Amino acid sequence: MSAKVKYKKDNRSGDALAKRKRTDSEPIPPSNKKARLEGSLNTSSMEDARILQVVESKYETQVHSVISSSKIQKKVTAVLQHLTLPTPNKSNVAILRAKAADTGKLVSIAEIAKRELEKRTDDGRIWFQYIALGEELKERPRDEGNTIIEETKLDGGSDGDHDDDDFEIMKTPFERAIEGQPRLRGVPIISLFLSRVSIEELKKRYGEQTNTSLTEKTR
Repeated sequence: MSAKVKYKKDNRSGDALAKRKRTDSEPIPPSNKKARLEGSLNTSSMEDARILQVVESKYETQVHSVISSSKIQKKVTAVLQHLTLPTPNKSNVAILRAKAADTGKLVSIAEIAKRELEKRTDDGRIWFQYIALGEELKERPRDEGNTIIEETKLDGGSDGDHDDDDFEIMKTPFERAIEGQPRLRGVPIISLFLSRVSIEELKKRYGEQTNTSLTEKTR
């Protein structure tokens, strides 16, 4: 009897192993990488989103978020590592992204990275730059106490009595409907693309900056 039970357990183990093998061999659905890039750059139009999809399909992109606490040298190193990393099929594109308040730090990172590329003695010293603007919507709680209450104290005369009258300005139906709902505020976002090859889609949309004329003079 015990032998039969053991045999059944072994069968269940074998079935589970076979099922696991079938599951492992099934293809993994691709991740929605394009949507993540569009969302992280906060594009301002459908045309911008379409261009990002094209760039995503043709190039190896990497987004570097720049905030107030970001270390400039660390970001520069990360950008250069990505740009100079050998890739057999696609060229690399580094994207620096920052809010308006951190634009100065973003520009510093890009300028240092470009100077480092120009120190190279091969074709890798050539760079191409594109700048796109977007907007990120941030929630801001509505001001509490929009109802204005004015207390008017009237002197009742020599007897010292006071009449306290409270006047309340009534809210409109619209004000009552949106009461407690957060307000949306647009925060400007700048995205700076750096590449070692010209990107036609970005060039047509945002214009292009490059050092090709300088490097040709030094050859």
